[in-house]
Amino acid sequence: MLINVIIGCIIPWCIGSYFLRKDSVVILHIAPIASVIAFAFDEIGYHMKWWSITPTGPGVISYLPYNLGVFPVISCLLIYTVRRTSLNPLLLILLFTCGKTLFEFCLVISGKVRYDHGWNLGWTSISYVLACSLCYSWYLMIKGRSQGV
Repeated sequence: MLINVIIGCIIPWCIGSYFLRKDSVVILHIAPIASVIAFAFDEIGYHMKWWSITPTGPGVISYLPYNLGVFPVISCLLIYTVRRTSLNPLLLILLFTCGKTLFEFCLVISGKVRYDHGWNLGWTSISYVLACSLCYSWYLMIKGRSQGV
C-alpha cells in the first residue's frame, strides 16, 4: 500500500504542484470533480470485477491514492494546458488520455493492476477519454459562471 501512496499520490502532487503553483484556481475547481469521476469509474470497475489493484485485501481503499493523486493532478494539468496554450482541447484530451493509459500500462506490467473479464488497455483508453472529456466539460461549465477560471 505504501507504493500506491508514493506513486499514486505523493509523486504526482509534487510534480503537479510545481506546474500548478501559478494557477491554483485550476486545482480548486478541477481536482475535486476529477476525484469524484475517478471514484465513480473505480467503483464501477471494482464491482464489475473488471480490474483490481494490489494489495487486493483492502478492496477499494487501494484505489484511494490514485483517485486523490494522479487522476486529479493529470486532469488539472490538462485544464492548465488548455488555458495556457492555443492547442485544440480535443487534441489535448487525446494526449492526456495517452499519458494516463501509458501510466496504467506501467502499472499493469509491474503487477500493481490486473485486468479481468475482458477489460484491457483499449477499454482503459476509452474510459480515460470519457473522464478527461467530463473534466473539460466541467471546466467549460464553470468557466462561464465564475471569474478567474
